[in-house]
Amino acid sequence: MKDYGYRCKNDTESKVTFYFDNETEQCLPFLYEGCGGNENRFISIEECRLSCIPQDFGWCAMKAKAYEDNESNTVICSGPVSIPCPEKYICRHLAFFGICCPRKTEELFEQNFNPSCAKGKLVKIDGRDNFSVALLGKSCGDKFCPENSNCFQQEIFAYCCQ
Repeated sequence: MKDYGYRCKNDTESKVTFYFDNETEQCLPFLYEGCGGNENRFISIEECRLSCIPQDFGWCAMKAKAYEDNESNTVICSGPVSIPCPEKYICRHLAFFGICCPRKTEELFEQNFNPSCAKGKLVKIDGRDNFSVALLGKSCGDKFCPENSNCFQQEIFAYCCQ
């Protein structure tokens, strides 16, 4: 859970930091007020990812349940031994194999994870730590977009456009 903290008496500047969001299982930015807060706060997206996301992670988007066979075993859809996913599922490729995830959830997540801006405006890219990804947050209320950009809220994520 993110904690915005509070404004410091010594006028320490507010700054954008990152937290691990349990619902989306992503490291997301928010404006930290400068004092207080909790341990779920990282200087960079890289620090957050290294601390919170295993290198070999793999799960369905939004903690959706992967398809299971009649014996409650997760169906493997890619790898040495694989079974095709049922109609309402899609194969999500992980580090070493793939699992069948609900198509509707995966497609909505993918659409939200790769936003586009209207009229040729560019999605704000977070260039810190050599990452070239869209700067996504949980909510526009997290005040993570840089000055001279606008925040747009989607179903799962918010994003910034210039």
